[in-house]
Amino acid sequence: MKKSLVGIGIFLVLSLFLVACGDSDEVENPPENATNEGQQETENNTNSTGDTEGNDGNTNNTEITEDSTTNSGYGFTNFELDADYDSIDDALDVDYENEKNDELEASYQDKAQDIDLKGDAAMEELDRIFSTFTFDENTSDDEVLNTVIEAFNLPVDAQEIELEIQFNSGTEKEYRR
Repeated sequence: MKKSLVGIGIFLVLSLFLVACGDSDEVENPPENATNEGQQETENNTNSTGDTEGNDGNTNNTEITEDSTTNSGYGFTNFELDADYDSIDDALDVDYENEKNDELEASYQDKAQDIDLKGDAAMEELDRIFSTFTFDENTSDDEVLNTVIEAFNLPVDAQEIELEIQFNSGTEKEYRR
């Protein structure tokens, strides 16, 4: 009886260990564009005293702020894209999360192209795509969707596209087609 209980206990511990070490979306070696910028300096001209002068000649102190969100080189901290096409539900599933004081996570799955990447491999591929984006929270919804559709080579007949982005400013936007 004791041997079976010990065996079950060992089996449970090993199972938990394998689950914890399984496929992780955590990125260990992020590309330069994806790294966090903890401080943001205002875009003023700084003179030799460390003060700034605006166009009106008034002197202000240089402002360095710690933002409540992370500033990624892509212009956004979260990016979630789901698309259904070719009669496949969730044919494309992209998740990128880079929030302050949190692990950088990335996953990229495209069932139609047989792509299933997580962690560093996903981030490497997503960096190539994200680096081409020039939109921000003020860009029209159609322009953002068209840019993303083109970047991920989505077919024009995709049945449903859902995109959620949290920009560096903290603004969250949803896009649907």
